[in-house]
Amino acid sequence: MAVVPEINDLPMDSYSEEEFYSECSTEMKVDTNHFGWKGCISSQSSCRSSITRDIRKPRKPMSSLKKAINLVVIIGRVSGKKNFECLFDDQDLLNYILVEEDISISNVDETCAAAPKFRYSNTTVHFIRDSRQKCLALQEYQGNAHLVALFLQGNNRTSEAKINMGAYISSPFNGQTRPVTLSIVGRNLYLSCGVEEGDQDTPVLSLTEVENIQEKKNNDLHPFLFYKRINGNSSNTFESVAYPGWYICTSQAENQFVQMKPQSDQEHIKDFLLYSPQ
Repeated sequence: MAVVPEINDLPMDSYSEEEFYSECSTEMKVDTNHFGWKGCISSQSSCRSSITRDIRKPRKPMSSLKKAINLVVIIGRVSGKKNFECLFDDQDLLNYILVEEDISISNVDETCAAAPKFRYSNTTVHFIRDSRQKCLALQEYQGNAHLVALFLQGNNRTSEAKINMGAYISSPFNGQTRPVTLSIVGRNLYLSCGVEEGDQDTPVLSLTEVENIQEKKNNDLHPFLFYKRINGNSSNTFESVAYPGWYICTSQAENQFVQMKPQSDQEHIKDFLLYSPQ
């Protein structure tokens, strides 16, 4: 943007306002050769005494830029503004062109978490006991199978159930947990977490027969998956993938069903120890 000099710096007395508005001066440069002055001057005749040369220096027409500068100065005088520094003030110009309106802005924070995907890795065999050393044993009655937790000693140890632990790899990967399936060795019975009809708020643990667990994908696989997390004392917890916050637990009393309880429950035992079969 062009910078206009201060009013006091402008040579205002070099021309009049009439000259400012005229396109150019009507006076032309006088050429003495053209009008024959040369002969009169050199001849020493009476022309010298009777004719007096009056040669006036013509004023050059003002440039367009100078006109524009002076126009701004005149406007400044009329409006009373001082210390002009530029030809146009953006705020003055926009005030007549644009109308300011308040624009409401609202921020919406959305977090989209992709559903985890699970891929089978390998299977290992374990004995699983709670932190009080109660063993897990399979009990079947009228076609219904359940796991119960009880103390076994001596020859009764043969009743302890061996558990196939199928390990899966989750995507995205979570280094603190490992998705696993839990099934009875020699049987196609898998621990699953689900809700019963009429009580959608309380997940229950059951044994479900599955021919080939590796054929199940996505939502069909989730009820059979549990996040195994290792605690600081080398014990493990098993949290339901389908129902986060619900854990496999045993009762403080003996010979009770293994069941699901929420994390807030303080009465049941959530910690388990893993042992390799001899």
